[in-house]
This record gives sequence, structure tokens and C-alpha cells, in this order.
Amino acid sequence: MTTPLEPTILKMIVRSVAGVPREHLLDLGTGKRSAIGERMRARITAIEDSLDKGTAFTLENPPVSYNCSHVFSVEYQVMGVSEIAAQLREELIDSSRVLGFGRPATRAEEQGQS
Repeated sequence: MTTPLEPTILKMIVRSVAGVPREHLLDLGTGKRSAIGERMRARITAIEDSLDKGTAFTLENPPVSYNCSHVFSVEYQVMGVSEIAAQLREELIDSSRVLGFGRPATRAEEQGQS
């Protein structure tokens, strides 16, 4: 059985409207799956709330502030070798967050029309 004391990392890939990606790493720490999962969900929720509201947000590692009008999408990946990291990866897949959060360019695209 693997130990829950192995580090779990949330990698966030911010893609600009120009298509330029930038990666940020957030150490979710060690401990129980529930605590690590809460830290991950809190970060994802904060980013998505900022994008929904059109407010700026800052990510660490490297530290960069983003103007939401310049952000096309944010992708999330969980990295780590522990059983907890594997469970969180499955959770992202199950919640349809493999590709993260992206905003359609128009209301018609949002409704599935071209």
C-alpha cells in the first residue's frame, strides 16, 4: 500500500487567447485524501469563479497575474505517484474537468450552434 505522505501536485496550464500556454505548479501538500482534495477543489473553484466574473487572478510557481479577457482556458492535471494522486486524477475525469475551464467565444457556441 502506498503512503499518503507522498507529494501531490496540481498542474494548471493557462492558455491565452493567442494560444500561448503557461504552466503553474501548486503543491497540494501531504495528508489525507479529503484534505488534499479540498485544497485542489478550492483552487479550481477560485480560478473558475474569477473567470466567470471576469476578475483578475494570480497563480504561483511562477507568479503571474492574469487578466481574464486574455485567458482562453485553464487545464488541470494532478501529478504524483501516490494512490491519492491517482484518485484525484479519476475525480477530475469523472467531473469532466480533464481539459479544465474554457469560455466559448460566442453565446451560439455555448449553446452548441455554429
